[in-house]
Amino acid sequence: MALVSIVLPVYNGERFMKESIDSVLGQSFSDWELIIVDDCSTDNTYEIAKSYADADPRITVIRNNVNKRLPASLNVGFENARGKYFTWTSDDNVAKSNWLSVLVDYLDKNPDVDMVSAMMDYIDENGDLFFNPGHKRTVYALPYISNVGAAFMYRRAIAEKIGVYDESAFCAEDYDYWCRIALNGNLVYIPDNVYKYRIQANSLTMLYDKKVKEKVARVQAKYRKDFIEKFNLSYYNRMKLEYLSCGHKYKPFFVLFDIYKFLLKNTTNLFLFWNRDLRRKTYRKYRIQ
Repeated sequence: MALVSIVLPVYNGERFMKESIDSVLGQSFSDWELIIVDDCSTDNTYEIAKSYADADPRITVIRNNVNKRLPASLNVGFENARGKYFTWTSDDNVAKSNWLSVLVDYLDKNPDVDMVSAMMDYIDENGDLFFNPGHKRTVYALPYISNVGAAFMYRRAIAEKIGVYDESAFCAEDYDYWCRIALNGNLVYIPDNVYKYRIQANSLTMLYDKKVKEKVARVQAKYRKDFIEKFNLSYYNRMKLEYLSCGHKYKPFFVLFDIYKFLLKNTTNLFLFWNRDLRRKTYRKYRIQ
């Protein structure tokens, strides 16, 4: 039984798919299976995937009878997964050689963690690096922003506990899934950079930008009360989540609070730098979570 099951859902991905599969083959950790789910592609995607499967027994190709879209294709892939740990990748992204080894090592050493999220580079269509937006990488920020990214791994046990990807959440199916893991298990973020996420004009995120925002707002509304209860959110954060779950951006009201937090932290560090305990005590007393 393969230790790690990797699902690669793809639709018309012939342009970058070879690079994506090659990056899996180049992993320093070799105990994996790759399940490629071709969602009725009309280009040479299936032929490319089949050629890799013929050359490596760790690679399996499944072809959907009808176009099912991303969340359903993920479910098809994981229904056939045999591994202890689960992850998935995209046809246009690239995994660094330590992708699997870092994530597997962390889960092996931390049995209380159900899912781990690592850092990643952002690349353009030519593979060149550009600015990283630097989202807050903490589970407490998850109710406000989908910050898990594309470099992650989770246990089969938590997948069996929370169920399949929600097909009605297309365009935000991953965010919905990460929220369910965070609410039913232990999600941890680590600083290791193990992945390359490609931004291109034909990606789902770009093609369905408006729908993505709408679906993200639905997910935030769906789990708002659960996050408030589990993480004991402050009144300020409850209002912020209430506002975001309606599909809106920050109002100036919230920006003022963010400025307050910035000034409080920096003035506290400036005037109380000689006493670490007093600095922390003061900041905790007057901060807004």
